[in-house]
Amino acid sequence: MEPEQDNWGSDVEKLRPLLVLLARQNVHPRLWKVVDPSGVVQDTLVEAHRGREKFQGNGTLALKGWIRSILLNNLRDAIRRAHREVRDVDREVSMAAAFGETTRRLESQLSGGGPSPSEIAMKNEDVVDLACALERLESAQRDAIEYHHLQGRSLSETASLLGRSESAAAALLHRGLKKLKEHLKKG
Repeated sequence: MEPEQDNWGSDVEKLRPLLVLLARQNVHPRLWKVVDPSGVVQDTLVEAHRGREKFQGNGTLALKGWIRSILLNNLRDAIRRAHREVRDVDREVSMAAAFGETTRRLESQLSGGGPSPSEIAMKNEDVVDLACALERLESAQRDAIEYHHLQGRSLSETASLLGRSESAAAALLHRGLKKLKEHLKKG
């Protein structure tokens, strides 16, 4: 294998935590069983490796932007497929709202609308470190932080999505933020 290919693979793989974070921010949590953000990221990375010759940019920022656009298109396609497959009338009402919110987020990301929390974070050079640190948290703590701080959801909505009381959600946020700070200090 040529050194350039080795660098390409490692450069692309370094973006995985960032892409997972971006995918989780753009898919409503109620849809995660139907549209697995990690699965869409994996498909995106495979597509990036296969389509390497299509990448015409230079540098890490261009690579991030190129792979991000692949991810957002893959998320949009996965949401469309999932929306077609959901036909249970009892599920359609709650799922319709989740599909609508997810679709609005993706359209905003793709159209270059106002900055989302994840876009703001992407401008920060430490976003990959943040994504890696979030991955090291317990899933409930990570979810609580993502819903409340990155997606801007209220404490009551965060608690509802987590299936917990507001006080339990607040405790998860407190412990999660404390551990997140520790992970970020360690690097």
